[in-house]
Amino acid sequence: MDPPIPIKIDPDPVEGNHTLGVKIAASAWLMGCISLLGFMGAYMLRTRSRMSSLKITTDPQVISILDDCRKRFGITKPIPIYSGSDRKSPHISGLIHPWIYCPEEICKESNTSALTHVFSHELAHYKRKDIAWNLLGLLALAIHWMNPFVWLCVKLMKADRELACDAYVLNVLGEDESVPYGMTFIQFLQRFSTNRQQLHLLPFTEANKKNQLIRRIQMIRRIQMIKSFKAGSYKLSVAAVLCVALMSSVTLTNAAVKVESTVKPVASDKATTKQEARFLFDSDERSYDRLSKGIQTTGFAFKVPDVLAMDYKFIGMFIDQKKLRTNKETHVQIEFRKPGPFPDVRFSASSGLNGLEAAYKIIVDEQKKRDGEQKIEEQNLKVQGLDVKKVTFLSQHSSQINYVYYLWQENGVQYNISSFDGDPQGDIVKMISNVKYPDQAMKERYVGLYLYVMGLYDTEDVQHGSKAIGFTPKFPLELPGQFKGTSADISSKINFSMPANKEDYKTMYLGIYYDVAEKNKRLSGENRITFDQIKDTKIYEDMKRNGNVAFLLPADDKNIVKVNMLKIAGNEVYKTEKYKRFGESSNAEEPTLISYFWRENDICFKVTFIDEVSNKEEIVSYLMSQKAVDFQNLK
Repeated sequence: MDPPIPIKIDPDPVEGNHTLGVKIAASAWLMGCISLLGFMGAYMLRTRSRMSSLKITTDPQVISILDDCRKRFGITKPIPIYSGSDRKSPHISGLIHPWIYCPEEICKESNTSALTHVFSHELAHYKRKDIAWNLLGLLALAIHWMNPFVWLCVKLMKADRELACDAYVLNVLGEDESVPYGMTFIQFLQRFSTNRQQLHLLPFTEANKKNQLIRRIQMIRRIQMIKSFKAGSYKLSVAAVLCVALMSSVTLTNAAVKVESTVKPVASDKATTKQEARFLFDSDERSYDRLSKGIQTTGFAFKVPDVLAMDYKFIGMFIDQKKLRTNKETHVQIEFRKPGPFPDVRFSASSGLNGLEAAYKIIVDEQKKRDGEQKIEEQNLKVQGLDVKKVTFLSQHSSQINYVYYLWQENGVQYNISSFDGDPQGDIVKMISNVKYPDQAMKERYVGLYLYVMGLYDTEDVQHGSKAIGFTPKFPLELPGQFKGTSADISSKINFSMPANKEDYKTMYLGIYYDVAEKNKRLSGENRITFDQIKDTKIYEDMKRNGNVAFLLPADDKNIVKVNMLKIAGNEVYKTEKYKRFGESSNAEEPTLISYFWRENDICFKVTFIDEVSNKEEIVSYLMSQKAVDFQNLK
């Protein structure tokens, strides 16, 4: 019997073709997904890079309008405003660190009402987490890009998001504001109707006639919604969005596979902002007593000498914030002190300069401006593989000390250490050898002496500063008569009154400075009101006993000013006679001052006015009525 003939079974041609087709489709899907994700990433990078060409808005009126809007929406996180001329439409950007772009022409030409509507609309996007939802929509589009139904849903989501945003704004501003808000919207349509540069949260636009028609229909829908807005309708729009999201989660995924949501719910603003520092004061120049906080402000990575083991002490950190805001040049200076006859050693790091020669030129120009023409000696050193240039400025006067700078460059950052000719070169070389990127241990150890003036720029700074003065201070940001806080700092008692002894110099006090809101009415280099507070009752007792108060003058001289007792709001207050800050050595242009002192428990308070302030006693009474600051609700 012949063996059975083996049967050769060919693969099913239909099945083979099907497998090949799946592979081709999968490859096409993957390429499309990667392309869209790459396009999204490039768009975000372009948006981020645009900040370098923008400038931060410092107009007090514009900032005040934004602050009022933030209060209405319950937003405590500081949101800066940038302006420019490359885009004509306002928008909000930044998922983690939000910022608002507002064209220069809008900031200059729009009235308070229009700016309120603009900022409210952008803050509504932030409050509704539209940027985050937009990112999720983009990811869904990248994954389901082959499904035309998803493209349609994303397009409709964009339109409905604007409707919901308008409804939210009117829900916050009130139903009576619907007509003015609609008029602002129409005025903006007229402004941008010609050659308008559209900027969408979703970076996909078309320019055909059909799309223009759809856009006009969407605008008409928004105007109709604004016109017919009724209080409470925003809640309905939110419910509608949630229903659409629920339907999309079911219809846009494979029905045969059970998919569980992995997106965590976004916490409410109240839950997330408790740990966030609220921005209080802007400043062109900033000083910090701790490295950790200064690093957060600089915006670029730089190395720092690890020299505490060499008996150097970290004194403080200074940042040139004016150049930082232009995103062109950033200058950081750190002061170190070592026991001995020579003054402090200053370490500097700069970013954005055009090489080491530019840093060298800045140093030469500054020395020339300070001490005139000087002879310069240069020496090239090699330190741990770094090319270091030693520059010595030889003074023309025998009584002056020669300045020495050590300059080098690493990873695009220009560094220098400045000292005096008497400092041993070996110490400076060792300091350069120990320069490194700060780790957590360095950040914790680099906390300065409280003799260093420490600026207070946000609520975290105020809370930190309260530890230096030993009590929770009063911290009102506004005073009667349209006075607003302009800055605050922690300083040595020498700026409060005459210290009793050397140890008393170390007593720290907190000062808050106020001026009128209008920038063009402010004094140059002087604030109209200063509110100081210190944990020291001896000042008040000595004043009460002697009938005068002593202020410190240069060379440890005293400026003794008489005081008189009076009653304000039923409290005992000592008021000085009119005086000049530097006594008889003051020039005629310096303002005439009047100070009021009072005591609450173990705290002495002082308010100093420029003589022209008319409502002095009203302000003193108001400050007496204030309670210690609540850091969570600082207003």
